[in-house]
Amino acid sequence: MASASRRTGRLLLLAGAGLAVAIAALAVFGALLPVFVDEPAAPGPVTRAARVDEVQAAFDRATDALLDRDRAAWNAALPASGRGARRGRASLYRNVARLPWTSLEMIAEPVRGHPGRFYVGAVGEVGGADPADRIMARRVFDAVVLGDRLVLRNDATPRDVAGQNVMAFERPIAIRRNGLVVIADKSEQIAAEALARAGAPARKRLALLGIKPREPVVVYYYSSRRQMLRALGEDPNEARIRFFSRAPDRLSESRTWTRDIGVLGPALDGKGGWTPLMLAHELTHAYTSRWFANTEHAPTLLAEGLATAVEGGRTYQPLRDDLASGDSAYPLEKALRAKSLWRGNPIAKVRLAYLEGSSLVLYVLDRWGLDGLRDFVTAVSDSDLTREGLDAAARESVGAGWDALRAGWEQFVQTLP
Repeated sequence: MASASRRTGRLLLLAGAGLAVAIAALAVFGALLPVFVDEPAAPGPVTRAARVDEVQAAFDRATDALLDRDRAAWNAALPASGRGARRGRASLYRNVARLPWTSLEMIAEPVRGHPGRFYVGAVGEVGGADPADRIMARRVFDAVVLGDRLVLRNDATPRDVAGQNVMAFERPIAIRRNGLVVIADKSEQIAAEALARAGAPARKRLALLGIKPREPVVVYYYSSRRQMLRALGEDPNEARIRFFSRAPDRLSESRTWTRDIGVLGPALDGKGGWTPLMLAHELTHAYTSRWFANTEHAPTLLAEGLATAVEGGRTYQPLRDDLASGDSAYPLEKALRAKSLWRGNPIAKVRLAYLEGSSLVLYVLDRWGLDGLRDFVTAVSDSDLTREGLDAAARESVGAGWDALRAGWEQFVQTLP
């Protein structure tokens, strides 16, 4: 058996609207589609629906085989009857076995109202990256006990769930370098390795915010938008988004130390020199998400401001021109209240907001230091974001009223590149 450890938790909270709706749909049509459709009943040993303890025991044995990269033992632990069950078993092994697991457990949980139907999740820690209860793959299997032998009879996984996370990749590889665990298709290995190399200069830039990254970060490298949407299981409804961070799927709802990063590979073509800056931007999101823990809000302007300040390499002339106009296209206070800077805004307005956020971060950092910046971000995020609330937050965190802080910020913008 490989050295990867086992967790003992048994609660598989395979949450998410896509999964819930799809499983509900399966229940609705249960009367029309028999649970076991791939083989007619035949004389022989008594067949009954499997119990969760029997399915869990089978997947425990299968996990040992998977960690040992023993495909034959995996198949022996999970006998399958029917093309769908065999295909689901094979795809789960193919994708999950390729990951560098620090710990792994296959967790089975019954689907309510469907005797013999089970959620199965591949749960664990990948490459030492937080969290330890990360869900990397989901399946829904029908299982029976034939005599004294458990058999998988059907893969009933909803289509939009079957391709999520690592299951979106045909032949996934994982490249561990410079504090990154880059997951990509084997066909994209050269590009994924280049992305992993960019992790070194990108991580150095985090020093601006006093971040000393110790936890590795998982980075998904998508070869197409279609693959990205398949992995996410949903459409973010913003086609302009190419690079992003998001919380990993996991069993519990508590915050993680880091977030995962998604990169749409084709958007990096010919931009090798910019890749470390992009990665620094997203790594900032990954490591500063905890700055907004337990606050009333998590203003996108501040989150993007932190990341854009670390990214660097931008000119602030568009912001200077906007301030000089006397009629800002996106006033700072309004941008602070926006839940999304992207949705419904033209790209010029989005870029202006990024400059506003990053210049505000750089100003507070320059004037009050790192401790002042963190206090400021926390206080503003925990305010009601009204003008009065911003004034109280500024006084509480850095000892200056909002009007004075805003005036100082406008002057500071004139000194930027």
